[in-house]
Amino acid sequence: MVVHNHECRAHSHSDVSQLVMQEINRPRRENSSTPIAAKTLLSTVGFGASGLLDVINRLESHYSMRFSNEWIDEISTCEDLVDCIETHCIDSLDRIEIQKIKTSDSQKRVAQKISTVHVSKSEARAVDKGRTDMETDVELFPECIALEKRLQGLTSAGLVNPFLRSNNAVNSRIATIQGRQCISFTSFDYLGLTGHPEVVTAAKAAIDQFGCSASASRMVGGNNCILDELDRTLAEFLGTERAVVFPCGYGTNASVLSHLFGDGDLILYDELAHNSIVQGAGASMAGKRSFRHNDWRALDGLLRDLRSQYRRVVVAIEGVYSMDGDYPDLLKFIEVKNRHGAVLYVDEAHSLGTMGHRGRGICEHFGVDPAEGDLWMGTISKALGAGGGYLAGKEAIVRYLGYTTPAFVFSTACSPPNAAAALESLRVLCREPDRVTRLRERSNLFLKLANDCNLDTGASRDTPVIPVILGSSARAIHVSQALFSKGINAQPILYPAVRESAARIRFFLTSEHTEEQICHTVSTLSKIVADSAGMVSQSVDE
Repeated sequence: MVVHNHECRAHSHSDVSQLVMQEINRPRRENSSTPIAAKTLLSTVGFGASGLLDVINRLESHYSMRFSNEWIDEISTCEDLVDCIETHCIDSLDRIEIQKIKTSDSQKRVAQKISTVHVSKSEARAVDKGRTDMETDVELFPECIALEKRLQGLTSAGLVNPFLRSNNAVNSRIATIQGRQCISFTSFDYLGLTGHPEVVTAAKAAIDQFGCSASASRMVGGNNCILDELDRTLAEFLGTERAVVFPCGYGTNASVLSHLFGDGDLILYDELAHNSIVQGAGASMAGKRSFRHNDWRALDGLLRDLRSQYRRVVVAIEGVYSMDGDYPDLLKFIEVKNRHGAVLYVDEAHSLGTMGHRGRGICEHFGVDPAEGDLWMGTISKALGAGGGYLAGKEAIVRYLGYTTPAFVFSTACSPPNAAAALESLRVLCREPDRVTRLRERSNLFLKLANDCNLDTGASRDTPVIPVILGSSARAIHVSQALFSKGINAQPILYPAVRESAARIRFFLTSEHTEEQICHTVSTLSKIVADSAGMVSQSVDE
């Protein structure tokens, strides 16, 4: 652990408190009905371990300090966080000055905290056993009530729930919803392979041969020759020694990270990593920390301070980030992981088929041999137009994970039609690499037109994921609804998936979108966004 006390001088108690409250409230809604006070238990207002680590990550940078796991374990309120910074960051001379500023009430607060610190551990559990306010009616769970309140708030605000719209039919980039045809920007079918005639034919043939389901896990009877061939073809396509197909992309991340890394290990992940990575880290007995988005320098600092304390350290990043449409500097991350002896785990769910001139992913984009990384995870449910996940990498580790990972061993295998569709999609992609070229051209056109209209597209570049940031959840829903009324389907992304100030409409481009569809969409979007510029940000759950 490195603590640079000279960087912490001249920070008063009020300065520390103000910054802590600012960082705690940053990802929350401006109109949140549950204000956070100094003594509010963070766990009661939606701050899980990963959310707290994101806040700590930013505070570490500000104060040039590193929080130990022992300190973090004792933090349950903003007050705890302030005390931790003052105790461990600010040197003795600073603390003397702070003590002069603190009121007697504050001193009593600290004394009281010291006297009750153990209650939150063992005694609290004993008290909990005697609780009489137990929740037994599932319909009255606070989580259920909160959701119902938000849904009612949409109606009260004159907005329509944009989620779970049912498609009646999808033909290329035209979807039929509620009896109306619209241009769809909600699909991961980046290369237009879902409805490709040869892919559809392969899926139908697999149903005739094996039925609709694998009917068992691959370990105990659900394996078949199509899955075996898909494993081999994926490895060849990616340039790795081995690949193995999992039933689900989400489950691959959530299961592998908690299975391979445990007590004595550390999982470091990008602060904008997919929920499956965060959940996988959370389920592990390993230590876990986030680092600033795409910041290899921040990662380098974390590894410099923490690597020696752990047996294994894994760094989890993504090939393309699905909320922002940006990507990491892979060469720099490989350099950092090599310097500190870490394992690099890359989620290529949105980079397979979209990055590199042949669609072979982020390694091809940067001209990197996949052997320079360790584990390459991805999905066959996006650019390959099927459903499932995969792991690829060196022979021994992928074989081990294929035999032992719970999501592989205890889940029904990827279905025969999905496996056959993915296998044929790989073959089509190899024959028709121009699909990747066309996807890139369509994505660049959308991005250029959006920027020409002064729409805020954030950090998106070189990818088919393009957000238009609108600054509030209510405005994002309003714009999405207005687009739908004009025959354009693009979904809003709201808090807490992103910060309230970063609420957005997200567009997924495909190789099948026409230039005319893109020009029409951006022109319509620009007018709607301009008309909504004066809209007052408001909470939809009030």
